[in-house]
Amino acid sequence: MADTTPVSRIAIFGHNHCLWPAATLLAKNLPEGMRLAVIEDDGDPAEPVALTLPWESPLHDAIDVTAHDLAEHCNGVFGLGVDLHDWRGDGSHFFSAPSGTLPAINGVALHHVMLRAASMYEEPERLDYLLQPFRFAARAAAACKFSEAAGDPQSPLAMLGPTVQFESAAYGAMLRERFTDSAATIDRGTVASVSLDSDRSRIDSVTLTDGRQIDANLFVDVSGCLSELAPVSLDPGRQSLADILAFDLYISGSRSAREDGGHASARAIAGGLLVETPVRGRHFSELLFSARDMVEDHARTRVGSDNDSVPFSAHFARTPWTGNLVRLGPASARFGPYLSPDMRLLHEQALLLVRHLPAVGRMTVEAAEFNAKQLNVARQLRDFLAIPFLLNARDEMPWASVRGASLPQSLAIRLEQFRSRGRFVTFDSEQFDRQTWIDLMIGFGVVPCRYDSQVDAMDMRRIAPALKQMTDRFTQTIAAMPDRAEYLATIDSPGS
Repeated sequence: MADTTPVSRIAIFGHNHCLWPAATLLAKNLPEGMRLAVIEDDGDPAEPVALTLPWESPLHDAIDVTAHDLAEHCNGVFGLGVDLHDWRGDGSHFFSAPSGTLPAINGVALHHVMLRAASMYEEPERLDYLLQPFRFAARAAAACKFSEAAGDPQSPLAMLGPTVQFESAAYGAMLRERFTDSAATIDRGTVASVSLDSDRSRIDSVTLTDGRQIDANLFVDVSGCLSELAPVSLDPGRQSLADILAFDLYISGSRSAREDGGHASARAIAGGLLVETPVRGRHFSELLFSARDMVEDHARTRVGSDNDSVPFSAHFARTPWTGNLVRLGPASARFGPYLSPDMRLLHEQALLLVRHLPAVGRMTVEAAEFNAKQLNVARQLRDFLAIPFLLNARDEMPWASVRGASLPQSLAIRLEQFRSRGRFVTFDSEQFDRQTWIDLMIGFGVVPCRYDSQVDAMDMRRIAPALKQMTDRFTQTIAAMPDRAEYLATIDSPGS
């Protein structure tokens, strides 16, 4: 018989920086008569790290948090993208940045026009080089400039997609301090056991290590504490990414820094991937590495920490909502530190959850819709993150083995269509803009075999002045932009 008991209480469990964004959003969207129990895990939290998230955030908009709040209260700094170093071999460099859509030439995407120009000299491999003057965000970052995105679509500044780099622990603390919802209770504790119903398909209650019992109709896990104790009947259907993210250990560290050290970076090194994120006053390092290809002492040296590494297993859940248990963010997926995808996924899942809050206990329709939509988001994140791994050109292991990994079908379609005829295929729930995808594929060596036939009708001599006018306008706009350091100096220091 279907459970028609009204849902009157939701309980959410997790560590600091994962817990409070989701809890704050839930509290602001609770239906009348529904209550929220927030249980912050007081066990050993993960080592504090830094996050790099888009300036424009639907979740932050929904909970009244601005990019400047993150800068002022979470030691944040602003960036324009992420520096990718050494993925195509030592000394290689690519700046991955949200950059809007470049103006088309007579209705044809710019990369087709430039591919024809390269092909005229029988040098199609120079496509990436020819497009560099048109990568506005990368040029602005190289000039140490910064600006918010402009509202005027005619301005080159509208092409920017700024990011915010900030401390995760301070993020959780800020949101907890702001949390004042009267329909919620806040407790601290560590989950000890889970009690199930008679057919082991739902959670009845959760017991903490101090003996307290938490009862609810719907349980939300953001850090994995409940998932680890859930039975096989509540299995979320994990899909491993070990062939793409071929690392099995993770270690992190941080150091004080006198000055802002620039944009976040992801560096491919022998045996691992080093992600470094400067914030205000500190510099965070996170390393994914393979135990077969890097010794622990060397990993500690790379991140500047005496911490021990912890196991890492890249995966995501196909059905994170099973029974009356919903897994968000790290409880449902582990993508690693590059681009902070676990937090990006948590944000998207939390927004989906508040749109699918169940009214009664059966929850099957809401769970099915939530699972289907979040799976699209997870796959989009997976595909974009996989591009530099699958297209890396390093010779040593495990990087060389990653190039032989099987491509997810959606990514295979994108790459095949783009490599064949320069066409970019879109799917539902796109997480990264079209131009960012195109720039990344070309920057990592994907050159279309042919360009749009419409380009053959164009007089390249007449197009050249228009292209120069475009790049000149970019140059003038960048020159007028504030220096990044000057812009950051206008932000109030933490605690002021």
